[in-house]
Amino acid sequence: MKVSAAIVFTFFSVLRGSLGAFIWDSFKQLDFASLANDNGGGKQFAESSNLQYDLLELHKKLIVHDSITNNEGDIGDFLANYLKSKGLTVELIPVENGSDSSAERFNVYAYLGSKRDTKVLLTSHIDTVPPYLPYFVQDNKIYGRGSCDAKASVAAQIVSFLELLEDGEISEGDVALLYVVGEEYDGIGMKAASTYLEPIKSSWKAVIFSEPTENKLGVGHKGILAAKISVNGKSAHSGYPELGRNANNILIGVLEKLINLQLPASDLLGESTLNIGKINGGMALNVIPSYAEADILIRVASDLKEIKELIEDIVLKDNQEQYIHLEFLVDISEQYLKYDIPGFETVILNYSTDVGNLDVDVEKVKKYLYGPGSILVAHSDNEYVEVDTLTRAVEDYKKLVNYTLVH
Repeated sequence: MKVSAAIVFTFFSVLRGSLGAFIWDSFKQLDFASLANDNGGGKQFAESSNLQYDLLELHKKLIVHDSITNNEGDIGDFLANYLKSKGLTVELIPVENGSDSSAERFNVYAYLGSKRDTKVLLTSHIDTVPPYLPYFVQDNKIYGRGSCDAKASVAAQIVSFLELLEDGEISEGDVALLYVVGEEYDGIGMKAASTYLEPIKSSWKAVIFSEPTENKLGVGHKGILAAKISVNGKSAHSGYPELGRNANNILIGVLEKLINLQLPASDLLGESTLNIGKINGGMALNVIPSYAEADILIRVASDLKEIKELIEDIVLKDNQEQYIHLEFLVDISEQYLKYDIPGFETVILNYSTDVGNLDVDVEKVKKYLYGPGSILVAHSDNEYVEVDTLTRAVEDYKKLVNYTLVH
């Protein structure tokens, strides 16, 4: 029988009252693998090996935990307990609470035995963008928020680690796991981990970061510069604009200059790009606006320092009365990665990751970036990862670990 979880979800969403809520809560716990379409999905799951079953079950449990940035406590607890149940030593790395959360936040660091300083570090993030999207399976694809970015990476890394251990290919002191919060906003989790793990960084030969790269090794990716521009105007009756100072007009003038700004480019990473993501200003049609603000984001292909200076020059020029303000929220330079491992395709990425937030000596520690899934569906309302790419990632992570342990 073919069953679409999306259709059933829609049906239950129209039910009202406690009965509807009870039915939907019960339905969420069903094994969607057994309900998937037979044209690839159901057969794939039904004939899965023990390894694949463990992978798919772990992946499902990660997705079911809502872990939107600033609210990662539940998934952190689950992951810590899961890794402990597999015999790993687990440390919780404290992370500062976000402005939108009162819940405790922490990263999860796990390793074998008592040797916390290892040769290789596998890492990804456990937070997601909003909104939460429920788990379901259809046509050999696993849907849900984080299914691709980046819970597929987390599940595949853990299962690859456990299989390497079971096969005797790794032992105490070889590999550690690090799963951080806050990647989707300001990278605060990885920054906290960087400070916490400072005493043991010298033991690392390689760090394998994970984001959706379509099962390819990243050659490099753009950095990111986020900023808030705010203008303090003066309110007045719109019939007498000379009595006020129009904050919207001033902000629009600044933004127009930024749009036409020539930003540094890179032969490898291409053009730096600017996006005006949010604009807010004014109270009413007939009132001169006394305040306006805009959030901008630049994908940095080259020379973060120069770009910051260009932005400052435009925004703060002719600001003698000090009513224009500029605040840089996030600044991460472009990243160049290692991709010297045979058998992998490579890709250049336009997005930014946590790679730049883990401060290591790049002359001594190799940084790699790899993960299942496509960034083109990440953050969308149709986020998914294909089962085949998820299972392939387990074998690929094993290859990456084995290679970096000896090179």
